Amino acid sequence: MRSLAMAILVSGAIVQSAHAQPPSPAQANSANDPSWTAAQKPFRIYGNTWFVGPRGLGVFLITAPAGDVLIDGGVPEDAALIEANIRTLGIDLRSIKWILNSHAHFDHAGGMAQLAHDTGAQVIASAADVAQLARGGRDDPQYADRFLFPPVHVTRKVTDGARLRLGDLLLTAHLTPGHTKGNTTWTWESCEDERCLQMVDIGSLSAPGYKLTGKPSLVKNFEYSFAMVAALPCDIALAPHPDMVDMWARAAKRDQGKADAMIDPNLCRAYAKDARESFRAQLANQRAQPALPN
Repeated sequence: MRSLAMAILVSGAIVQSAHAQPPSPAQANSANDPSWTAAQKPFRIYGNTWFVGPRGLGVFLITAPAGDVLIDGGVPEDAALIEANIRTLGIDLRSIKWILNSHAHFDHAGGMAQLAHDTGAQVIASAADVAQLARGGRDDPQYADRFLFPPVHVTRKVTDGARLRLGDLLLTAHLTPGHTKGNTTWTWESCEDERCLQMVDIGSLSAPGYKLTGKPSLVKNFEYSFAMVAALPCDIALAPHPDMVDMWARAAKRDQGKADAMIDPNLCRAYAKDARESFRAQLANQRAQPALPN
């Protein structure tokens, strides 16, 4: 899965470049990737699961009779784009009952405060990321104050294995720490006709620009998360950054007539394997560097 490995490496290089020339918070999105605010027509992924974000960030809508669920909110500038995409699908913003977060970084939590205000939805996130969301990214363990966003008030905290039921819709939170303390992988089931598939929105497994040496607990968290994602039942893999799971390539193949191109039961495992290999190479490289004098 060379393309997955390249996506992981490119994602890391983007943020490392931002470290070399730290942008102001207002410039952070364009300094990283203009696709993070690029318009993208919303489309059905499978069953009641839809893509409603900008081209470069995974924002997903799950529709259900008892109410709809939104996962993530892009960067702050994306809130209006996401809302327009939802309306394009003929869906009232007030039908969204929950907004879930994958992790407390500005490219996934940046638009959540505005989206929560406009929809009236509850914001749900891992308990371990609640404080970081409330600070709007300030005092980030890796990035300090470089990537700020409007503070997000979480109305419902979840822990590993939490099962959230909204009518017939059931979502499960799988804590996959490392990228952030509360980094969360969300799973649910979507059906078309009588065929139901396991959907997995993989929490980010990369460590772009992170200092890994001398942090055994952080390394342990990442290793736990690689194993967790690899073991999940997974028919359709999604991610906070679509390229990390080849989403656009798979969608293009489906548009060309390959009906099941979005489906790959091996993709979560392949992504976790590539992420583990990239992480271990990054760790080995840091360990090989000479120690700086005190």
